Amino acid sequence: MFNRQSIHIAMLLWGVIFCLIAALCMLMSKNFDKEKRKRMIRMLICTAVLLGSDAFAWGYRGYPGEIGYYMVRISNFLVFFCSDLILLLFHSYVCCYLFEGKEKKRSPAVQSVYGITILGMILVIISQFTDLYYYFDAANIYHRNTWHFISFAIPMVGMIVDLVLMISHRANLSRAMFVALVSYVLLPLLFVGVQMFYYGLSLINIAISISMILMFVVTMMEQNENLAKKENEAAELRISLLLSQIAPHFVYNTLTTIQRLCVKDPLMAQETVSDFAIYLRGNLDSLHQKEPIPFEKEMEHVKGYLGIEKKRFGERVQICYDIKEEDFVIPPLTIQPIVENAIKHGICRKPEGGTVTISTEQKQKMVYITVQDDGVGFDRDVVKKDGRSHVGIQNVAARLKNICNGSLDIDSQPGKGTMVVITLPQKG
Repeated sequence: MFNRQSIHIAMLLWGVIFCLIAALCMLMSKNFDKEKRKRMIRMLICTAVLLGSDAFAWGYRGYPGEIGYYMVRISNFLVFFCSDLILLLFHSYVCCYLFEGKEKKRSPAVQSVYGITILGMILVIISQFTDLYYYFDAANIYHRNTWHFISFAIPMVGMIVDLVLMISHRANLSRAMFVALVSYVLLPLLFVGVQMFYYGLSLINIAISISMILMFVVTMMEQNENLAKKENEAAELRISLLLSQIAPHFVYNTLTTIQRLCVKDPLMAQETVSDFAIYLRGNLDSLHQKEPIPFEKEMEHVKGYLGIEKKRFGERVQICYDIKEEDFVIPPLTIQPIVENAIKHGICRKPEGGTVTISTEQKQKMVYITVQDDGVGFDRDVVKKDGRSHVGIQNVAARLKNICNGSLDIDSQPGKGTMVVITLPQKG
């Protein structure tokens, strides 16, 4: 027959298993906000330690000998310490949702919770030497001491401050997330009054585990919604990028070039048709391609485009390749729009033309792709104020970030040229 204590320990251990599985799921998930995911994992692991320690505290309660002596003391210390630590981690998690700017994170109300939780952890440590909160008798049985209520009062103050912050900044939370976060405050507070006068079940810790389940479920729901939103945005970006790339004037100029070459140089006209076919196929394939493609395939599309431009502009357009790294993937239609900008807005605005250099290299698990031209360059402040929409580059930057967590940086100087650097993190 199972007694109440056995059922209690089993509930705590099931909470441990859930928290560890949830932490593993969060660790394997890569489509969630990095800071929120990191804080959630810490909360789940700390909650697992809390529940596991509580289970050991009950299991070794009154256990004789040296093993019982150390187990009840270590486990009870971890229960009290982790209770305050989880509140600190929870507060940090709440701030990630409520505040975007660092200024608000430094507000007195926000900082006060950090101070309260740190004070609570310090008092727990002091209690190990002074029996401030509890003590153990000769049979290794736990007993509350005179000032035990402080261990409840300190976290309660911190939770009430967090509750006020969440209500005050309700607009920054979804309804589901608001309910989940508030449950972490209200459920433990609901049982504090009971557990202050009755010590038989870890009602507060069980309430914390229930709240963690709610937060984890809502977090995963939010992640799925964000993932679906990103996929829709990526699809829209692919379409808008495709439409912006297959510009009517470029198609017209290419067909005019082919028509002229059919009379002047039929063989070159045939090559241009082949380049044009590669260019169009690359654009159309990108409409259906959701995953990154090998760098070599992206370069086929770039060379198809450059083949056409070389036929049009001749010696005015020079191309230089410095490819030191090829073994990586990249979102489709990433390099070609940048190269087109370099030719169209850079070197072709110089009477004598110029050179576009495409280079790649890998440094410390990061791949750097550089597209540099020695064209007319531009003033970035002037471009920001020109009122025109720079769809191509904006789409490339957005797709780099959404698809592979990459970045795009532009450096340009009037009269000297422009350099665009793409940075891609590599796995392994």
